[in-house]
Amino acid sequence: MVTLKEYTDYWCHTLDNLYGEREAKNILLLACEDVLNWTRSEVLANQSLQLSDEHKDELQAILERLIQGEPYQYIVGFTYFCDLRIEVSPSVLIPRPETEELAAWIRHDLPPDFSGRIEDWCTGSGCIALALKDFYKHAEVYGIDVSKDAIFRAQKNAEKLNIDVKFEIHSALADEYAYEEKLDVLVSNPPYIPVHEKENMNRNVLEYEPELALFVPSDEAQLFYLALGEQAKKRLRKGGFLYFELHEEYAHETKKEMEKLGFKNVEVRNDMQGKPRMLKAVK
Repeated sequence: MVTLKEYTDYWCHTLDNLYGEREAKNILLLACEDVLNWTRSEVLANQSLQLSDEHKDELQAILERLIQGEPYQYIVGFTYFCDLRIEVSPSVLIPRPETEELAAWIRHDLPPDFSGRIEDWCTGSGCIALALKDFYKHAEVYGIDVSKDAIFRAQKNAEKLNIDVKFEIHSALADEYAYEEKLDVLVSNPPYIPVHEKENMNRNVLEYEPELALFVPSDEAQLFYLALGEQAKKRLRKGGFLYFELHEEYAHETKKEMEKLGFKNVEVRNDMQGKPRMLKAVK
């Protein structure tokens, strides 16, 4: 048997080129919590703990997949988003911290008794829609995506969490909108990475996460923002809100486009890393 400290050193050395020591240690902490059912405090306080052969084999199986570039969340099949356990697979994006910040912004803005209609476009795993419905019990929440596989995964998440979100298949780029109902909030984390940026991206994203949810043509960085902005302009009630997750390099361009569409009080907000990654606008 080896100690947890010895295995941590081995784990970090093995993953150093892919993740660096800090991130590698964080992934190991997650694995100890998610797979071995140890608490983070137990792991941090007991580095002399002896790893059984069974535990070592479980961690080693994860490590071997990480070496190939497979994201940790796909290996274990889930992640956490706004305290909800969200199942993920290569058919959906892995929810990022900045997306959680976007959901938190909405939950800060709307009163706890909010009971209007919310639509989450390009919903993927359904994480935003599920987090909002979990918070706003009386709201009518829809999650919409063009991918049948994504909607299947989102529906499974809703069933396991027992959260009543309605998920439907539709393209945000369709010429004719599927819905005529007025709504109070439109939120989206749409595809926004220009294809030419592929060459600078990590293989764990490129080889495993769905391209459909990531990329737009290099000369159409605003493609989804313009389409969804037009829809929001048509369907939001007066005083309704539009929220986007943004590409940091195109954030202020998106702000200008929403102002051109006639939205008021268009605000770009930085994430916790100081990057402009979120937008809010008022109809």
